[in-house]
Amino acid sequence: MSVPPISPSSSPPSDDDNPMNGILAAMKTPQASRVLGKRPTPNNEDFNELEDDSAPGGTSGNPLTTNPFTTPTGPNPNDLIAVKNFAARKKLKTEQLAEVEVFLQDPPHICDAKTFALLHSVFNKVEEIVVATPAFEVSDDLRKNINSYSVAMLLSSHIASYKGAPATDSLLKLLLRLPLGIPAGITANAADYNRLQSAVSNALTQTRATFKKHLAIRRKGGPEPDIFTLARTFIKNTKCELSVPLCCRIALMRMVFKKHAANDFWDKLDAQYAVIVQVVKGSATALVRAFEFIYESDKKQHIGDGSGVGPRPDASISGIQQQVDDLMLAAQLDVMTTAAAATSAAQQAAESSLPDVFTSQAA
Repeated sequence: MSVPPISPSSSPPSDDDNPMNGILAAMKTPQASRVLGKRPTPNNEDFNELEDDSAPGGTSGNPLTTNPFTTPTGPNPNDLIAVKNFAARKKLKTEQLAEVEVFLQDPPHICDAKTFALLHSVFNKVEEIVVATPAFEVSDDLRKNINSYSVAMLLSSHIASYKGAPATDSLLKLLLRLPLGIPAGITANAADYNRLQSAVSNALTQTRATFKKHLAIRRKGGPEPDIFTLARTFIKNTKCELSVPLCCRIALMRMVFKKHAANDFWDKLDAQYAVIVQVVKGSATALVRAFEFIYESDKKQHIGDGSGVGPRPDASISGIQQQVDDLMLAAQLDVMTTAAAATSAAQQAAESSLPDVFTSQAA
């Protein structure tokens, strides 16, 4: 039996007659496109809903071109009230409040430009303030503090030099560690630092001159004062207190002053202290014993009139003297640590530069 041919004008066979027709029809349904991951095209109604949310003038609601604080009829009333209240709490001026209200209505790119311009205005004001800042001057209060600390440093048991640049540098480093109103970063300003350095140098010169006058005191027709009376003369009208370490330092001064009372006294005192340090070979215990010997010898040689009263047996260093001693000891430790690190680095560099044959033999 022969199958009749299908003419182009004839109707397609039903699904029951040809299974392929059902498969082709299923592939053309929207559900099939969703299964394959294709996104259906939105209808005109969906596009109309999106267009209703666009900004006035036909532009879309792009957050980069519209202000979130504004609505098609102007600034959001609630946002405007909140910002005005905030600005009022910050005590803005009337014209500034008006500028804030205008700022709310500007598009974001205008707001960014205004903010950038205001930053430049602030920078200009800061530069005017910096330029108008007066040059650093040593005030009367700072000068008094410098004088007080110069006394405490020259009587400290941790002082390494009484005269010259080392003494001035020690006092400068000490003052920079204290909250005395010295501008931060003054060491980077040569002119200001020179003014401070000059004030420190003058204070040390005056203090040394005063100490020499105290050492030269001798009662008419009477013996030299005992060490305690002499020490109280040194610390009169200062913040220092009488202590055994302080008396030890003054005893050393008097021992040198007896032989070298001329203008080179402070140079001779530095030289004598250097000899003592060299003899004790860095031993803190030996250094204390050396000063105790000088102190006891002075007490035996200078009895005075018997009115001198020493410090209490349980008296300890306190106040400004303790503060100065601690800072000077910390500074000395910093110097020692830095020197040790530099020596170690130099030694490692020298060893690394040796040929392999030497390093292998050392191993």
